[in-house]
This record gives sequence, structure tokens and C-alpha cells, in this order.
Amino acid sequence: MIDRITSDNSNDVSSLKGLSPFELGRLVDGENDTTKWWQAPGHQGRLGFITSMTQNFCGTCNRVRITADGQLKVCLFGSAEISLRDAMREGASDDDLGLIVNAALQNKKFALGGHGNAEGIRKANNNRPMTLIGG
Repeated sequence: MIDRITSDNSNDVSSLKGLSPFELGRLVDGENDTTKWWQAPGHQGRLGFITSMTQNFCGTCNRVRITADGQLKVCLFGSAEISLRDAMREGASDDDLGLIVNAALQNKKFALGGHGNAEGIRKANNNRPMTLIGG
């Protein structure tokens, strides 16, 4: 059963081997989806795995986040933040804000905030946890 899941090299569920009482079938993910979706045939709902460490999706990521304190983050793994709040307080126009956002997107690292892997992220130790950025 779980062998069917892991047959496409999705190691994300290998620790579930023998635990599930039903078959899971792989669903088609959206173009920019961050989740790998599975479903038990004949059941409603689906099960998703976010594989950002083992099979990152950075190349198709189209997400940004504005934190509660007005910082723009183009990658949850990166420590870079741009203060939209400060720009607005200094009188930035909508066009100015658009240029700031565009520049931040152009400087986005290719993968995992430029840290290379999970160990690089851990060693950098310079990123706010998601509980502090509103995630």
C-alpha cells in the first residue's frame, strides 16, 4: 500500500509504511503548489506533504509574505526583509512600493533562502520563526 506511494521516490511518507489502513493515490498538484497531494480512493479530503527540505519547490514558488510589522519576505527560509512600513511612513507612492517589491523579487535567492540545505538554514540562525512573522 505505502509502497505504491514511495514508488515515485516520494520519501516523504516512508515513515508511514504499514500504518495506513487504505491505499493512497497521488493527485495532480497545481503549477505553483507547495504541497504534494494524496487521496484515499472513495474518500473525501486529501493528505498533503510539504516537502520544502527533501524536494524543494523554490523554482516555482510564487509566494511572498508581508509580516505583521510591515516587512516583505520573499522567502520564508531567507532572512532578508524589506520594510514596506518604513517606506510608506516616508511617503512612498504606489509606484515606489511597486519598485521596492519588484527589486526584492529580483534579489530572491534560487533556493532555500540561499542557504543550500536544512543544515545551512540551521547554521545561519538569522531568520525569525514563523510564529513571529505571522505564519
